[in-house]
Amino acid sequence: MDIRPWHITDRLKMAIQVSAWVSIVALYGIIFTNYFSLGLSLVRGLLNTVPMMVLFYVNLFLVNHFFEKGHYLRYVLLNTVLLGVVVCLRVAFNSLFPEIGREAFLQNEQQGWVVGAIATSIAVLVVSTFYQVLVNRYEREREAQVIIQEQQEAQLQFLRAQINPHFLFNTLNNIYSLAVVKSDQTAPMVLRLSNLLRYVVYDGRNDRVRLKQEIHQIEEYIALFQMRSETSLVIDLQIEGDPEPYWLEPMILIPLVENCLKHCDFDSNPDAFVQIRLGIREEQLQFETLNSKDDTRQKDKTGGVGLQNIRKRLQLKYKEAYKLSIFPGGDQFRVQLSLPLSTQNPSHHG
Repeated sequence: MDIRPWHITDRLKMAIQVSAWVSIVALYGIIFTNYFSLGLSLVRGLLNTVPMMVLFYVNLFLVNHFFEKGHYLRYVLLNTVLLGVVVCLRVAFNSLFPEIGREAFLQNEQQGWVVGAIATSIAVLVVSTFYQVLVNRYEREREAQVIIQEQQEAQLQFLRAQINPHFLFNTLNNIYSLAVVKSDQTAPMVLRLSNLLRYVVYDGRNDRVRLKQEIHQIEEYIALFQMRSETSLVIDLQIEGDPEPYWLEPMILIPLVENCLKHCDFDSNPDAFVQIRLGIREEQLQFETLNSKDDTRQKDKTGGVGLQNIRKRLQLKYKEAYKLSIFPGGDQFRVQLSLPLSTQNPSHHG
């Protein structure tokens, strides 16, 4: 059964209000038992409470439709009329019962009921106004938080969806070339690309994925990249620690791997290399990529997710709990990422 937070809030507000009104009736009953029987006292308490309930709930409507919209004069005038009607009703109801005695009042009994009705009704009006204003403030803040969360989720989904077109197009071109010569590598390459795209399109939409799943896709990504080259490339991936119990934001590590593979100088440097280190220590992930590079070569600026994209996603998801360091100097490019891991199985968003 799906019980949303605002349903629980409504039930809580209802319970508080019912308890408050029952308590007021009971309090009136207790006071009047000094002069009447218990039954008569409760009836008199109920006849005093019902007009105040009308005042309370009608004022909630007036607050929403006039006070909150800045129509203060209309709000005051309508409440003045409402207050007068409620006071008159309460005085009329009290006059139906036997007199209590003048010694119970500073003036005569009728004047005492008028003063008491005015004072308690104004108190109810003030409480009602403050109550509805606070409820409205809470609802606006909650709606603002929902909007912010939805905007952040939309931004995350947009950023996650940006797989490297350059890599994808090159891989498809390589598959086409292999298919033309009827290479045995064609089918495995298509399968690996299909698995990677399935992970990006479907699993990448989830709130979190298993760390071991992200690692597996990194291995598939590297294998695809290796298949593009006729010679063996120096790509070293090392895993330290057990990834089994951990979860993390999807498609965070793969773009870092894609970035270092893309910008490594494999085409021009026979000693080119890529080193990837993933370590797990006390629910903390330490991830590092290191690649050789040639600054004299012109890199295309259109492909790839980009480190700026990754930083935005990390900020949205992990706030201040992550650390991303970039060291672009010399003939090597190093990226270091540290972020907390979760051991809880999250709910997925389809």
